[in-house]
Amino acid sequence: MNNFSSLKVVGLNKVTSDSVSITFEIPAERTNEFKFVEGQYITLKTSIKGESVQRAYSIWKAPHEKELAVLVKKVENGVFSTYANESLKVGDVLEVMPPQGNFVPKLNSSNKNHYTLFAAGSGITPIFSILKAILRTEENSTIDLFYLNKTKSSVIFSDELNNISSENLKIHYLYTREEVEDSLLKGRINKSKLTDLAEAGLLNLESYQYFSCGPEAMILDINEFLASKRIEESKIKFELFTTSGSDNVEEIQTEISESAITITIDDDEFDYVYKVDSAESILDEGIEQGLDLPYSCKGGVCCTCRAKIMEGTAKMKINYALTDQEVADGYVLTCQTVPTSPVLKVSFDD
Repeated sequence: MNNFSSLKVVGLNKVTSDSVSITFEIPAERTNEFKFVEGQYITLKTSIKGESVQRAYSIWKAPHEKELAVLVKKVENGVFSTYANESLKVGDVLEVMPPQGNFVPKLNSSNKNHYTLFAAGSGITPIFSILKAILRTEENSTIDLFYLNKTKSSVIFSDELNNISSENLKIHYLYTREEVEDSLLKGRINKSKLTDLAEAGLLNLESYQYFSCGPEAMILDINEFLASKRIEESKIKFELFTTSGSDNVEEIQTEISESAITITIDDDEFDYVYKVDSAESILDEGIEQGLDLPYSCKGGVCCTCRAKIMEGTAKMKINYALTDQEVADGYVLTCQTVPTSPVLKVSFDD
């Protein structure tokens, strides 16, 4: 089980008018615990106006930079993002969970590959980490980055990206509200735009891997476009901001009316009864019962609430975070999991 640790904020830097980079101090005894791989995220927890708030944010530094830093973009009515951008101070302490996530490349110094990366807005955060790690680790590999923003002034990490000098990297900036000379670089990244980019020779359809991070509509269009070009699913990795929560939700049919749930966490067991007609997920019901369970997005996007089925059966309504192998091994996202057996035992410790 991944526990929270209290980490001091040692850096706060405004990246754009509505986004801030937060850097944490890692005590010597926590160094191994907070080692991360490019593309991973951490979950932050604090109390805001008496309410406990947890959110996941991607690490934008690469491992070789030896700093743990995340970017928080302020969103409308965002409790934590507003707090981070307006109230958080250097010296404050946040509860931080060790790095997690499967949105990572498999790098090797002997590789000579081409990578295609897509990002929209703050989706650049994990993509930037991956990009820097590729350039550092695989000096013979090349990268195309397609980065979508509203305007030039809204580009996150503009200075940092411009300061990266490498013949192996091409950055293609696209805008939705900025006048540009090349019409290829105007408009959202959708199937039509991807077709135009491929026909123009800018989008490589023989890349070793494709990484994309942004809103659901963009990710789905990228995945469907690449699949239509018969690109292997194993080469396509993505991470979502959030999900729409509608089109891709699986309707779960079950003959049971309730299930006896046993949750194992931190070597302790907790029991409660799950009512199929009234409960949303085993995570939500566990929290309702007073359990302190790990979570962040509650949308099937991150894997903070990952746990393993030890007995019984269950199904997930949405899964954007777990790999096929993890699902085959019995892991579930508890925020999306509904029991389908009278007894269900789930462990957060395995």
